[in-house]
Amino acid sequence: MTGVLNERVRSILEEVVRLYLATGEPVASAAVARTSSTGLSSPSIRNVMAELEELGYLAQPHASAGRVPSDLGFRTFVDELLQRPTLPRREERRLRSLLAPVGPLEEGLARVSLVLADVTSEVGVALAPTSEDVKIRSLHFVQVGKQRVLAVVVTQGGLVDSRLLSVEHDYEDQELERISNFCAAHFSGLSLVEIRCSLRALMAEDRARWDGLIAGVIELARQAVETGESGRGEVFIQGTDRLLERVSPGQLDAIRQLFAALADKALLLQLLDEYVEGDGPRAVLGSEFAIGGGSDLGLIVSAFRVDTGERGLVGVIGPKRMDYPRIIPIVDFMGRYLTTVGGGPGGVQ
Repeated sequence: MTGVLNERVRSILEEVVRLYLATGEPVASAAVARTSSTGLSSPSIRNVMAELEELGYLAQPHASAGRVPSDLGFRTFVDELLQRPTLPRREERRLRSLLAPVGPLEEGLARVSLVLADVTSEVGVALAPTSEDVKIRSLHFVQVGKQRVLAVVVTQGGLVDSRLLSVEHDYEDQELERISNFCAAHFSGLSLVEIRCSLRALMAEDRARWDGLIAGVIELARQAVETGESGRGEVFIQGTDRLLERVSPGQLDAIRQLFAALADKALLLQLLDEYVEGDGPRAVLGSEFAIGGGSDLGLIVSAFRVDTGERGLVGVIGPKRMDYPRIIPIVDFMGRYLTTVGGGPGGVQ
């Protein structure tokens, strides 16, 4: 866990955290003595727990009560689990059976967030790749009203984004078909940044002044690939109702913080964006969780990268007292699963 603690002390800290996760109550030395593999007596374990409290790994809510893990104690316990996220073969087979073939990456992320919520009883989240990172398969335009055109952007990873554009004049269907074909021929395989560079080059050419096709491409494609806040990856959230069903009175404040965080999508996206570049499972908990107050919340995430280069994130959010030994390997598997099978020609298989 950390070089400061010897093996015996690490073992007792781990047992305290496991008992606290199971019961939610302060842990007494007698309870640790009954389950500990150290063979120490209750008084000896009490002395070790007092030492852990002095070092900041445990806290004692009341003088006559047992002890609970501090954020440092949780952090130390979770860091060791993150180093060896082992998922039993039976659980892996069950997860694979739940992740039925769904097609595009967007559908796969919605499915993964739902499965995470179902199997962990926490809130499942999945963050789609940001628009800036994706490469485009096609841009298609359809007239839907007076001076209104629907732009449909499909990425190579299977994400679909549609947006309504305001245009200066009404296009004929044939014009829009020609513009869509031009975009497919010239922009397929490029990122949004690269497409914007190509459009600027077209605007600088003399033919943009008189060529109706190029003028249409510039007007429509420029709007279609604009980003800003709308260009950030979509976040899929599942399982808030399940969390409410099993909340205990002592977790109400944490749940209120969580719901406030989920309601602020911009803040949630900002937080999740910080972990997209990581490898393997990661955990953020307690005071580290910089959203909605966060002192009683936890986040476990794993980044994925599909073969088209797009990166995203999957994981769970819940009260800090989560079943980390079970959930961390599940989240790690989901990230590896999407990395292995997501984003191909048929999406998530």
